[in-house]
Amino acid sequence: MRDDYAEYASYLHTGLRVEIGIPLAGGGVFRDWAIINDYHEDEVVAQISRDVLPANVRVEVGSILDLSVWVEKDAYTCSCIVTEKESARTFRIRLFGTFNLQERRQFFRLQMDLRARFAAVEEQDRDLVKTDWERRKELEHMKLQGYDRFVIAAHQAQFPPALELDWREIPSPSSNVGGGGIRLRLPRRVRPEELLNLEIHLPVHPPRLIYAVAEVMHIMEPRVVKGKTEYPAGLKFLHLDERDRDLIFQQISVRQIEHLRKLADARSMQEPVTSAEPERRGQRMLRSTLLALVVLILSFCLVRFLIRYNETGPQNPIGTTYEKSIKQYRGVRDSSAVR
Repeated sequence: MRDDYAEYASYLHTGLRVEIGIPLAGGGVFRDWAIINDYHEDEVVAQISRDVLPANVRVEVGSILDLSVWVEKDAYTCSCIVTEKESARTFRIRLFGTFNLQERRQFFRLQMDLRARFAAVEEQDRDLVKTDWERRKELEHMKLQGYDRFVIAAHQAQFPPALELDWREIPSPSSNVGGGGIRLRLPRRVRPEELLNLEIHLPVHPPRLIYAVAEVMHIMEPRVVKGKTEYPAGLKFLHLDERDRDLIFQQISVRQIEHLRKLADARSMQEPVTSAEPERRGQRMLRSTLLALVVLILSFCLVRFLIRYNETGPQNPIGTTYEKSIKQYRGVRDSSAVR
């Protein structure tokens, strides 16, 4: 086993009982026990305990899950992606990242490059903040649904944004995003529990603009990148439309599948061809050639036998007696003609 996967081997083995976390469409995670039927490097075949999952729980190829194992009293969790559904209960999954001893997240995150803007919310009335978000979000969804621009303008005039916001660009596109929150490198310092309006551009087709309201949960030490000071902060989504949350999950799945494909291509290019491989290939070709030759010889012999049998094979008794009588009759006629 390669050193890259040595960490996984210290946690996993065939027959181990683990816990699988499956994201729910409406938020949260459904958890179920599973048994590892097979394990190799970063690939796991797991069979969940339930015969049928609840109606609101779905697992498809590309779904991001988490896998948890126990070491004594501590739970270690690693993210994974479903690469194949062998049955309704059995999934082939690929691990990515590392096993971490921490509180298991309600959602799954991935490092991505996303264009984004933010605006601080000075208003303390959270109901007004939610109303403003709903109007901006609804207006963006109308644009995507193909409404005429006059209809959109009329809707905007009837339901204008409830707050005046000072939008600022986030220079660094690098972010850690998931269905529950996002970590951004902001151009100014923020404080815990501060509310921020977010405008996030998802690189899908057609491009999507997502509006959200997030609360600052924790801040990290500032860092200087290319002469500019950045202030990393972890944010939790307070208001995010479920359709937009699903888009984030889909984008995480697409990016992770692309990453796994690149790893698989690199692995196939790096795997050396052993010196015994050409010899085995030659032996297989020789066996195939000999087998084809034997089949041709047997076919030729069978055809010759059938032809000869058709020409000289025994007739039935009636045919034999009839042919003998004809010969005798012709012999008598020939002798009478001579006399």
